[in-house]
Amino acid sequence: MRQSAGWIEALTGTNRTRLSVRAGEAVFLQGAAVTAVYAVKRGRVRLTRRLEDGSAIVLHVARAGEAFAEAALFADHYHCDALADTDTEVEAIPKADVRARLEADPGLCLDLARALAAQVRDVRARLELRNIRSARERVLAWLRLQAGRVPGEVELDRPWTAVAAEMGLTHESVYRALASLESQGTIRRKRNRVYLPGRAGAPSRDRPTLSI
Repeated sequence: MRQSAGWIEALTGTNRTRLSVRAGEAVFLQGAAVTAVYAVKRGRVRLTRRLEDGSAIVLHVARAGEAFAEAALFADHYHCDALADTDTEVEAIPKADVRARLEADPGLCLDLARALAAQVRDVRARLELRNIRSARERVLAWLRLQAGRVPGEVELDRPWTAVAAEMGLTHESVYRALASLESQGTIRRKRNRVYLPGRAGAPSRDRPTLSI
């Protein structure tokens, strides 16, 4: 479920600014005026929407090679916080420059449309995960989604506490779910990897399905 920054890399003749952001610092905050869109060059950026009741929802985690804040091209203010998960480098491209290039290049518009469509699929998958009431089944569904690139294997690039927030679970419930799955032989853990034994793609009676 990763989004490519390829459409941004295709932008030529635009001003680009490299920014270094320490872990926990903001690239931008919800409600700030839109000035640029971004690509992660190194590190990780977490996009989080703050709600009126004081809670927050993780919308996306952008990694190296991914763009973020594309939707801000069509807004006046950012609709979420963009916080560095680790020490991070991002590249900022002014909104006006990007809009001008898009208006002049239909092919680039198609590339952006593909990137936005991939984000919609990602958001739908996250919403469907949150609709799974059992913590155990939600964690298992998340693992199977993440194992798409390497069938049967998930390599974690962030702590389980961060993953729990993305899934809308407490870290305690995630740890209990992992222990249950491992004790039943559904998964196997080793350092920062989780393995899902069995033939890749094989059907399972307890396998949650997500329509994305």
